[in-house]
Amino acid sequence: MKKIGISGLLSGLLLFASCSGEQGTVDKPETITVEALTLQTGEQDTTLQEVAEIDIRATGGEALESMTFDQDTIEVKAGTLVKLTFTNEGKDPKMIYNIVFTKEGYSAQVAQNGSKAGASGNYLPDSSLLLAASPLALPGQTVKMEFAVPDTSGVFEYVNTYPSETPLMKGKLIIKE
Repeated sequence: MKKIGISGLLSGLLLFASCSGEQGTVDKPETITVEALTLQTGEQDTTLQEVAEIDIRATGGEALESMTFDQDTIEVKAGTLVKLTFTNEGKDPKMIYNIVFTKEGYSAQVAQNGSKAGASGNYLPDSSLLLAASPLALPGQTVKMEFAVPDTSGVFEYVNTYPSETPLMKGKLIIKE
């Protein structure tokens, strides 16, 4: 009997203490107005970068000499983020390709220096002339890459740097304002 009395007393004290606390500790909501929401006008947020999704294929069939990029010209706006998908449609195991973007007029030099870099260098020259380069794509393989083009207009070239008989594997990247 004594235990029930003490427990009841303690329960009552706890209930009293919880109810007698300060009422000011609960945050009151701000005054709600019934005004319509208006669209704020001002300068546009330019931090978002334009994106260009581009698909390029190495095509040409069975002969190594006939392989080419399916596009010989790509145009993008200055400052664009390029999301490139490169597909190697070659059939022969020797048909290994990449796509390398370089300053205009240097694609032959970059391809030659890529051959000298060899397999350990992924056939990519160590050069400030490069804008971007894909990994090597084996026959039937697709690789993806992303790169940003300069904020100014200009022309770049793209070429395969894997050593092969592919004189047709080149094109131009035109950057417009």
